Amino acid sequence: MKKGIGYTMKKGAEIASDQQQKWTEKGLQKKFPKILQKGFSDYDKIYNTTASLPKEWESSVMPIVSTAKDILDELVLEFEGEGAQDKPNKENKKLNSIRSFFIHSLDALLQFVEKLSSDNHKMTANEVEKARQNINIFKADLLRHQETLHKVRRFDFDVVMDVIKARLK
Repeated sequence: MKKGIGYTMKKGAEIASDQQQKWTEKGLQKKFPKILQKGFSDYDKIYNTTASLPKEWESSVMPIVSTAKDILDELVLEFEGEGAQDKPNKENKKLNSIRSFFIHSLDALLQFVEKLSSDNHKMTANEVEKARQNINIFKADLLRHQETLHKVRRFDFDVVMDVIKARLK
């Protein structure tokens, strides 16, 4: 009886802690630009839908979902960084450089995962092959967005280094 009550209390504390963390994250996300908020909303839908897919599809799609999360996290780090509120142009430039990630890629990935979830049990061999090709297309697209984001970061770093060199002269 004691073990059962102890387990229940421990599990309840874990659930409460997880829920509190989610609420805190939602509160922090409200400080971000609308497009980034929408990106997190779409990501949550994509992740939940992917988790409900059969194991074979989940294992194929989950690396793409984690890449999308990495891109979102990278943008969050830029907004949470020291003095990010003082530099809105910098973040707008980064968001604008990968705006198609939010507008096209996340939306297409969401539609793909939802369609895969609804039709996975009645797909023909040709449709399965097309879905696998689409997964590869998504991988390439998200990697391209990551490279674009890294190029913007390198460009900013190069500009800062040039300014420092000019001031030192």
